[in-house]
Amino acid sequence: MLIAAFAMAAISAEFVGGKATRDTLFLTGLDVTSLPAMLVGTSAFSILLAAVYARGARRFKPALLVPIISIASGTLFLVEWFLQSRAPLAMAIAVYLHVSAVVPILGSGFWLIASERFDPRAAKRLFGKIAAAGTLGGLAGALISERVASRYGVPSNLVCLAIFQFASAALVRTLAVSDPATRRTSHTNEDARPTLRSSARVLVQAPHLRHLMTLVVLGTVGAALLDYLFKVRAVDAFGRGDSLLRFFSIYYAATSLVAFILQTFGSRRVLERFGLGLAASSPSIALLAGSLGSLIAPGFGGLLVARGGEAAFRGSWFRAGYELFYTPLADREKRAAKSIIDVALDRFGDALGGGLVRLIIAVIPAAQSPTMLFGAMACSAGAILAASHLNRWYIRTLESSLVDQAGDLDLSDTKDGVTSRVLLDLREQRAAESPLPSSTAADPVLKEIVAVRSGDLQAALPVLFKADGISPALVPHVIPLLADDGLGDYALFALRKIAEEHVGELTDALLDPNQPVEARRRLARVFSVCVSQRAADGLLLALADERFDVRWQAVRSLTAIVEKNPRVVFDRQRIEASVLEEIETARPIWESQRLLAEHPSDAPIDAFLRERAARSLAHVFGLLSLVLPRDPLQIAFRSLHAEDHHLRGTALEYLEGVLPAPIRQHLWPFLVRPRHQSPAQPRTAILADLLRANPSLTLIELSGQTPTPRPAGFSAA
Repeated sequence: MLIAAFAMAAISAEFVGGKATRDTLFLTGLDVTSLPAMLVGTSAFSILLAAVYARGARRFKPALLVPIISIASGTLFLVEWFLQSRAPLAMAIAVYLHVSAVVPILGSGFWLIASERFDPRAAKRLFGKIAAAGTLGGLAGALISERVASRYGVPSNLVCLAIFQFASAALVRTLAVSDPATRRTSHTNEDARPTLRSSARVLVQAPHLRHLMTLVVLGTVGAALLDYLFKVRAVDAFGRGDSLLRFFSIYYAATSLVAFILQTFGSRRVLERFGLGLAASSPSIALLAGSLGSLIAPGFGGLLVARGGEAAFRGSWFRAGYELFYTPLADREKRAAKSIIDVALDRFGDALGGGLVRLIIAVIPAAQSPTMLFGAMACSAGAILAASHLNRWYIRTLESSLVDQAGDLDLSDTKDGVTSRVLLDLREQRAAESPLPSSTAADPVLKEIVAVRSGDLQAALPVLFKADGISPALVPHVIPLLADDGLGDYALFALRKIAEEHVGELTDALLDPNQPVEARRRLARVFSVCVSQRAADGLLLALADERFDVRWQAVRSLTAIVEKNPRVVFDRQRIEASVLEEIETARPIWESQRLLAEHPSDAPIDAFLRERAARSLAHVFGLLSLVLPRDPLQIAFRSLHAEDHHLRGTALEYLEGVLPAPIRQHLWPFLVRPRHQSPAQPRTAILADLLRANPSLTLIELSGQTPTPRPAGFSAA
């Protein structure tokens, strides 16, 4: 993070100081009316340069290509300084093209490398700080430019820019090779080097990138319209030469300071509370409000506030939100699209803005100022609309990234097919050996009831394994067998064959508190073969059972029903309320397990708590999967325990985006790995508190006499 912060500071110092030098040299040597034509020419040059950069990216990775271009750019600054006194007009144009085209490519390359080095969760936490460091660097660059120009003249700034460029090359290279670990991907990295055709295909086919393209183009056009008016009034107010440079230096320093304040005190809060949609649209909101203010109160002051506000928000909240959007994208998609959007489309927006300026001056010169302001407002409104879609697409890209990175995760589910297979084998072996017991009753149903209630395994098996299933009259007699250790699994098998036809009767037994816990637990497993809404509604009622094992099996059966019948619907508020209740119930177990984990032990108590805590968390995610996308949620749950930091960070960022706020607030402390601290209480006190807080736990369970297998996930059995 520190390396990235220093690299961003050097790049920003060079860019801000370069803009002040660029504008001063250009407006000193040429008339301000030539600025629109220069914008068009610069845009064409930038698009051409972006194409050359994309061609180079086919042969070199960003870790090598970006530092090489930085060194070449610094050398070019020295050449321009050497030739400036000999050909001032030509060098003014060269510096304008250099600062406007080459430096944005280097900035885009830096953020591309940063997005590959930081996972989305870390990016949300750190990109604001990195951008803030860049703002301070920009402030320093503006102040250095002003001092150097005052003492040695404007052209001397080109030497400072070269020094900043060489420093940024070294820092970006260090950042690129600082973390040799790469994130796990399936197929997206097979050919991560973009071609022009692949880049165009990615941009056309990806709707989330189309929203970014619209945001960038419209935002740039609106800024170009306002920027022209601002610079015209600046030349009128300060004239040309050193006084104009001092104004631009102070202006850029002031906007950098405001941007730093916004980043420091608001960037992360805005991202967490409102998402990156609002952050990315903040410059357009400022431009819209500032343009409206300039229409109401014309003058240089209004334009200064409008242009400065747009620049401050673009350097702070916009940067944090815009760059964050790229972090979950696959490397191939990111490398194919980023330089095109950051540079080519941004410069295309400048060209379009410059063309509109020339058109407005030629057609309606008497009302050019209000017309440009209205145009800037219209572009800003369109950019805000495009940014409003980014939150939804960010969550989708996080889902895609989780699925893409989950190739090495064990996503197998604990299925209950073993029981069925064993019981089928037993049916074939025992059916011929165990005839029904003799009875004086002539009614065959009574014979079956007698056989089932006899408690004799050999007598009950032929009834339970009837090919056409047990008769309806036997259902109330088979249900009590679920509590029997010897016959429970066989009764479970028999009831599953007729479960859908007897949902009501099975639901009544499941909700009967007088039924033994083991019977209720197996009854919940019976429902896993059902597909009806009625069966799902019955299991939802079982979520109020006082015993965790019953609730656990009910959720597993619910997810099995949804897998077979996606049309089953659930009351979202009811599910969320159940999740909150489960979190409150499991909190003592999670907290005790976390405290005892500070002193690892092989004691049965510790093993039980580890398994129970894992099951409780899986149970909560199982409930959530009923109302949230199941596959990404399952991958995110598994990724919480992965050692891959990028995968874990992506999972946390996705969960922060999809979990309802009340659930996220209560669940988050147990998802984020805490810093290791020694427990404040001895082990015996922790266990005593646990028993008091969770009456459903028993000393028998804590002694380890009834261990429960650790779950593979929250999928149905």
